[in-house]
Amino acid sequence: MARKLYYKVFDDGRNQMSDAHWEEILRLQHWYNSEFVWTAGRLAFKMFAVFPNVDFPGEREDELWQRILDRRRALRKAGATENQIIAQLEADGLVIAKRGGFTRVAGNEFNAYLVCEFLLKCSYLASGISIAVQDEGEFIRPRNVVFRDGKAIITLDDRTKNATYEMMIANRHIFAIVDAAKYDHFPVYQSTIADFNDLPAEEQSVILRDWNWLGFENNYDINGDDIQGFDLNKKVARFEFGTPGPTTG
Repeated sequence: MARKLYYKVFDDGRNQMSDAHWEEILRLQHWYNSEFVWTAGRLAFKMFAVFPNVDFPGEREDELWQRILDRRRALRKAGATENQIIAQLEADGLVIAKRGGFTRVAGNEFNAYLVCEFLLKCSYLASGISIAVQDEGEFIRPRNVVFRDGKAIITLDDRTKNATYEMMIANRHIFAIVDAAKYDHFPVYQSTIADFNDLPAEEQSVILRDWNWLGFENNYDINGDDIQGFDLNKKVARFEFGTPGPTTG
């Protein structure tokens, strides 16, 4: 699988997002997805990924789904918004809702930059929510960060790295510098090569050696940075330490 960036809003009861804020975020997401070239995946920040609560007492799965549909239909008829409907279904214990998503970026570090820039802006738009981001690659130097109110919060999961994190925060250098020009003609991610078995052995060897669609190699010029480029660190209001979990911030 290609390298991904995962993002989610903490489910702690404190991270409430209004319908108005969500509409702003959807418009912003649409702009990012249409304005830039995405070579592996696009932004997929979803307010609700809904799953039936299979532990709901006394219901088979088919009965549970019917109960959910009936309740949703009644709430919609009563004039509830989608946001309010999901919140009520959660309160009723019928569903489990997750907020977030993931984006495949493979080896395209500019796409990784865009994902984090978008999420940072979301934290400005919907103040009071905490958005956790995990990078399978190296754009986020500590691999994990939490955005809240325009801040970037580094969680202290591994106490042995405290000194390293302290230096990153002191130098305001949590995110790598990315030269977007390097990715102007970046190959589009694909999971298959057409007619691979019919290619000459020499071509197969080159593809297997150089095909970096997984996106886990170091693409940077020096010390995990490009010599020049976009610097997300400058757009962050403040860097902080925090503890793991939803109470960050």
